[in-house]
Amino acid sequence: MLTPLKSEVLKVDDLAHEARRFRTILWSFERNLELLLKDTGLVAQVDHAALAEAFSRWRQGFDQTKHLADIDRHDFVIFAAGLMLKELIATNPITAVGEKAGPLPELPAKIDHRLKRWPEGYAYTSFCLSVAAAVLNEMGDAEPQAARAADDPRFWDSFRENVAQDPAAAVAFFDMVCGLEPNWQSPDVPWMRRTFAEGFSRIASAKTAELDRPESLRKD
Repeated sequence: MLTPLKSEVLKVDDLAHEARRFRTILWSFERNLELLLKDTGLVAQVDHAALAEAFSRWRQGFDQTKHLADIDRHDFVIFAAGLMLKELIATNPITAVGEKAGPLPELPAKIDHRLKRWPEGYAYTSFCLSVAAAVLNEMGDAEPQAARAADDPRFWDSFRENVAQDPAAAVAFFDMVCGLEPNWQSPDVPWMRRTFAEGFSRIASAKTAELDRPESLRKD
């Protein structure tokens, strides 16, 4: 299951704002790891300093682009989650993933193939998708559902290979996970995103139309 954390963060009051606090990110990130790795035989360590750096970078980008929520709040939540995924991959706060000591009878066969293939990337994606889905649920909006592409081992191989070269590609891959058409050219540039570009175009057209009206008919 890609979103085990969702039901727990849904209990957080005003999650849309609480998710902008590092303390909320810290406990929910570690809780998501705990849920993902339960009964898998895998263990992980979290570098809190790296996680704080990822959050700080994300918060800066979030604050610079949050006005875009006025154009399309749903897509902005997805975009913001993609930006978080980008920063998590760039700083890589999961410092170690390995098997627990001792025999693990039959456990490896039960591990989700996506988690086993790339534990860190799967955990980062799971966290971002869980929080985005919970925020949209809180807003009364449609939640993103993991697309079929996320079940394909080749998807995760390509994801891992591309973000190793450019972490910004994580935004495009996150869009794919959510079933959206990605912008491969500049995935982390908001005005290159179709939803926001169309919104800007509508606003510009409305302003032009208003200027073309006789002055006596213009809105105050």
